[in-house]
Amino acid sequence: MAAIFKFSILYVLFPCTTQTGFSQSNSSKKVIAKEVYVCLPFGNDCDKEEFTQPCECIQCKMKLVKKSSITFKNIETTAICAYIKTHPNTILLDVRTKEEFEGKTDPNYGKLINAINIPVQELEGRLSGIASYKKKDIIVFCSHSYRSPKASYILTQHGFKKVTNMLGGMSVMKNNRCVKH
Repeated sequence: MAAIFKFSILYVLFPCTTQTGFSQSNSSKKVIAKEVYVCLPFGNDCDKEEFTQPCECIQCKMKLVKKSSITFKNIETTAICAYIKTHPNTILLDVRTKEEFEGKTDPNYGKLINAINIPVQELEGRLSGIASYKKKDIIVFCSHSYRSPKASYILTQHGFKKVTNMLGGMSVMKNNRCVKH
């Protein structure tokens, strides 16, 4: 009885509790898949937690999305320069502010050579201007990988097929051969 009581209190305090995403039917013992909701992955501990209902993440306060709707890939910053060298037609999309992109902020993390800048706040309004990139490889990045997962998600939800998020962002770029300051 005590365990049920604790769960009830936890549920009242945190109605968006983590679950496995599956339930078992008492009558048939058949496992029935439920939709699983997650945070957009951006390097927090809560990235791996799964929820059984749409709500807001308890830790990062981000609106949860269906796990099945996250279709972009991730790439480590250590692999970026080599990837760009072997895939020279990749679109590099910097979703930081114009000031960050131009190096007018402190700190100045630089930018990837040949990157284009569309701040994440403007991305949905400017999708028609980059519609020709829908079938091209796109690497999306920002300064710390907080905005780029959101931008990557927006792109995939609007039909962009080959979207990759750069984990960690420009703040952790160690290999400077493809970075311009």
